[in-house]
Amino acid sequence: MRRITLGATLLILGTVLAGCQDNQDQPANLSTEAKSKRQIAQELSTNYQDFETQLTKQISEDYTSVPLNELVANSDDNDLQAMVFSADQAAVTKRGINGETSSLLNISLADPEMIAKLKDGEKPLFTYQPDSVEAGDTIEMFDINGETVFGSADVLPEQPVFIVGVNEKEAMRAGLSVMQSAFEENNMPGFANQLKIADTTVDDKEFISTTVLKKISLQDDHEPWISGKAEIYALVSGVSPSRDEPKLDVVEMPYLDYQGKDYYPNQIMIYWDRYRWGAANIVLMEHDSNTNYRDLAKVIVKAASQIIASQVDGGVLSAAIVGELVNEIIKVIPDDAFTNNDDLVDYYYTIEQNQVLTDQPGASGNAMATFEPKDIQRTK
Repeated sequence: MRRITLGATLLILGTVLAGCQDNQDQPANLSTEAKSKRQIAQELSTNYQDFETQLTKQISEDYTSVPLNELVANSDDNDLQAMVFSADQAAVTKRGINGETSSLLNISLADPEMIAKLKDGEKPLFTYQPDSVEAGDTIEMFDINGETVFGSADVLPEQPVFIVGVNEKEAMRAGLSVMQSAFEENNMPGFANQLKIADTTVDDKEFISTTVLKKISLQDDHEPWISGKAEIYALVSGVSPSRDEPKLDVVEMPYLDYQGKDYYPNQIMIYWDRYRWGAANIVLMEHDSNTNYRDLAKVIVKAASQIIASQVDGGVLSAAIVGELVNEIIKVIPDDAFTNNDDLVDYYYTIEQNQVLTDQPGASGNAMATFEPKDIQRTK
């Protein structure tokens, strides 16, 4: 990510664009959530003196964000507290993760390298996560006087910037839990239960056969600076060994934060007792803020079930169906029902049991991964 100093050029741009907005308080077409985050960012910018000590004390290289409800808990501004509480609950409900988490909104520093300047007393800018952001987009920010400054999604400012947004790691964790529950409702147990299932369904085997992700890197994680670290997860798909039904699992990959970096997770991706023909696919996804995981799980289950049913009805079900599952899943992921939906990062067709893949590119060439088989001895 390139950096620039927020100097004369950027401030002039801000003045010009702000002049174009004299007759409107905010950019057009913002969702209710984005409007709330924008309003909170403005309130925090103009009242920075009330929160400066707390923010500079709590923000560190290890913890670059603070939950918004904690930040305003002791504030004398009851309206701000009510605004944060209402927006927080709406964010949870919007993503279909009620019961999995009670709070999502936070305020985060755009980059850990900004901490030194912040602690030295440099005054920050405040911004908010928009509904969606692409390369080249303009980012609206506010200085501590409430004045509007504009920057670019492609260029990380030198001046410290606080972002009012969603704790994406928590949103993804809760969302994947909801997806697993949805798979269980459709008689397709989630990844968290794989080891238990493997233990109870193949009692005569001494070892559990798995495939492990030894190494992975991404060329493009699809994340502009305002969206923070990438949050990546995997969808594993195949066919049930005992029934003509899909097997779908979700695997969280919390370590995979940045593009252009090699990671060595040694993470189990596939439990082979669950998949017919010793073949399965892996689709790598990047969590984006507005995905409703309950709805996403439903359309994935429907698409996977329909493609299998179409072959069963024809009297033929062969290993070729495994690869076709990926195509059906890809078709439903960018459905219009999901605003700013999760991005497709890359996908691996038909990984086979006991197969070694070294520095294997994904089908779209964005991911590079090494997979190895691993047998795990059962506990007695």
